[in-house]
Amino acid sequence: MKKWSLLLTLGLSASLILGACGDDSSEANAEGEKIKLRAATGLSAQHAWWAASMEPWMERVEELTDGQVEFESFTGGELVAVPDEAEALESGTVDVSLVLPIYQPDQFPMAEITMLPLNHSDTFIASNAWKALLESDVELADGKTYSELQFGQFKVFPVSTTQEYSISTTGKEFKSAKDVIGTSLRTPSRIHEMYAEQTGLSSVTMPAVEMYDSLSRGTFDGSFYSIADWTGYGFQDLFKYTVTGINFGHFNTFIGMTKEKWDEMPENVQEAMTQANEEIFQAGAQEWITRSEAAIAQNEEKGGKFVEFSSLNQEVQDHFNKGMEDTWSSYAKLLEDNGQPGNELVKLWADLVVENGGKVPESVKNLK
Repeated sequence: MKKWSLLLTLGLSASLILGACGDDSSEANAEGEKIKLRAATGLSAQHAWWAASMEPWMERVEELTDGQVEFESFTGGELVAVPDEAEALESGTVDVSLVLPIYQPDQFPMAEITMLPLNHSDTFIASNAWKALLESDVELADGKTYSELQFGQFKVFPVSTTQEYSISTTGKEFKSAKDVIGTSLRTPSRIHEMYAEQTGLSSVTMPAVEMYDSLSRGTFDGSFYSIADWTGYGFQDLFKYTVTGINFGHFNTFIGMTKEKWDEMPENVQEAMTQANEEIFQAGAQEWITRSEAAIAQNEEKGGKFVEFSSLNQEVQDHFNKGMEDTWSSYAKLLEDNGQPGNELVKLWADLVVENGGKVPESVKNLK
């Protein structure tokens, strides 16, 4: 009996040791297992955010993981339409996507912050400020940061903003403040609607894809829009007058996945995704500038005129600048009235813009 008891004990010990080794082996295999992720956007495959940020990011992740991660891509609304990307992530329809939160102010009320008008900015200034905001550890309310308050359910990878928005018309010029009042412009966000109200502009709301026909028919005079985005819709053939040197905000996005999906990723994959995002960030911003330069050249060939804001009649400058200051305070009040930390947010955004080389209205800099 003692003999069998000893053999049984040795056998159990050996089994435990082998079992432990087997567990280690399983974990190692899991770490090296192929990971296939569905990536989607409602934007076209030619859009700067996809072509110059999302695609390079995916390619770099695949390189850094030696093919462990593979992406299956869907663009142009194949799998998900704008602005349903965030919902598609949460439902599991897609694993990773470009999220455009400005289009969903009910769900992401503080995402529009980058659309506030500025006295000076460019793609790099705004992109770096947006990245800093997403990564900020400043607590805005309830002990939470901006990202925690707005995008707490997502793992967020910052992507460059668009180029600054300008005012462009099919021919109407601003020689006096009276010329501004009543001009009908397409507005892409609530902030632009606020600005239009403050300056007497007539606000028109419609998707960008419908603008060409309406502008061609003279249904309205022009739009707030990023010059770098003109060629995607043919606007370089229609706009004849553009005011530069004053900034009407930057549209933002980020590469996102749910926190749950992120937590499923092995550590080496998480590190690869983070590294890839850092590597593609600046090149993504440069793409907007490159596209803008090409659009300007094409537009000038067709008789388009670009007018520096500082060269406009002082009355016009004062009119636009007053609208900028009022829009900042109106947006802060809108958020505060709805229980969000509007005052703290606009102060933080102003600080980040200035830290990265931009200029905000004087009244904003004096906020306490």
